[in-house]
Amino acid sequence: MDKGMELQKQRIRRLEAAGCRSLRELWEEAFAEDTKLFNDYYFDNKAEKNNALILEEDGKLLSMVSMTPYQVCVKTDGIFRKVESTYLVGVATRQEWRRHGFMGRLLKEACGELNAAGQPFAFLQPAAPEIYEPFQFAYIYDKPQWIFQPEFGLMADDLLEGESREPIFIRDGRKILQAAENVLEKKEQPGYGMLEVRPMEEEDIPEVVRFAVPLLERRFQVYTERSAEYYEMMLKEMYAQQGDSFLLLDDKRIVGYFLYSREKGPVIQEALIYPEFEELVLEPDTVSQPAIMGRIISLPAMLSFIRCRQNLDVLLKYEDSMIEENNGFFRWQTGPGESSVCRMDEGKVGQQIYAETSPELLTAFLFGRRPAEECFSFRNGYRWEREGLLQGLERIKTLRDVCINEIV
Repeated sequence: MDKGMELQKQRIRRLEAAGCRSLRELWEEAFAEDTKLFNDYYFDNKAEKNNALILEEDGKLLSMVSMTPYQVCVKTDGIFRKVESTYLVGVATRQEWRRHGFMGRLLKEACGELNAAGQPFAFLQPAAPEIYEPFQFAYIYDKPQWIFQPEFGLMADDLLEGESREPIFIRDGRKILQAAENVLEKKEQPGYGMLEVRPMEEEDIPEVVRFAVPLLERRFQVYTERSAEYYEMMLKEMYAQQGDSFLLLDDKRIVGYFLYSREKGPVIQEALIYPEFEELVLEPDTVSQPAIMGRIISLPAMLSFIRCRQNLDVLLKYEDSMIEENNGFFRWQTGPGESSVCRMDEGKVGQQIYAETSPELLTAFLFGRRPAEECFSFRNGYRWEREGLLQGLERIKTLRDVCINEIV
């Protein structure tokens, strides 16, 4: 049968919770680099927390996208509030059915669902950015490439490689490292300045949460919520990546942690450490690589927590190829303490000056990735009016400090 005719027989269906476990066969076909250990972890622990959209024909799965719900903490008016967001994962199509637009159909359906739920944005980890750029995604988070201090790496080798779970101790003489057997008696003396490094255990998690949240709130404007459940899952995820999670303690007080994976070669997946202790463990001047792409889902919801250093009233024309509800003209009024958005009938625009943008450009702007002059074009008005509007947009408080360091 001609594939053009077959396309008419296909349907999109929604899976929920435990139903998502049925996607493992296609997952393993599409992501052959993942180990059995990791796939066991994912489908035993995370798949049932998802919803998914699948495209099938006569009961045969052809394409899929999973949607993992996340709470994201966003700083607005000096305080953090939790917003619902979604991590799009497991986007895949069977080899023989690729290049038929299935991924686009499923992403459009998923974005429509999330828009109806009022979610401000969604995010994903791309295999390659050019796959998702046609669907108006843009990078919003760069992942640091953490590297151990050479001395620490040598000293902690047995611990990191899983050959020992005994703690090691770092003398806090800055750059002086010493094996645990030489300092056990002195370690108990107050003020001796020994930093303990040991594996994280489940009973540590409540204290890890108390350590992490204030530090994340000092460093970032946007971060995925770090709850006890989050760290319980992260312990399992590191084990599934043939690694572990490690604590840094100063006189029994948590001063940092790092997540270490060996699945595809040794890599630090995350390090969150008080600045005064970082140099004992990590090399300075860490470089970062683009890691997470995002996309505005509900324009009014996204703009509701964006503020400006001065009052700004701007007419926006928004062109969204994926979400029809976002298309059209909107009047956005924002300032130091509030933000409101309302749709405006195109017939009332007349000769008013307006700024034109799209999801990938506005996402890049609001997350501090690109300047206003690259993300907006202006229509109508005098030159001085357009320049004034641009200056107003440049005073927007963008969300440039982001930590969405998710793996799956």
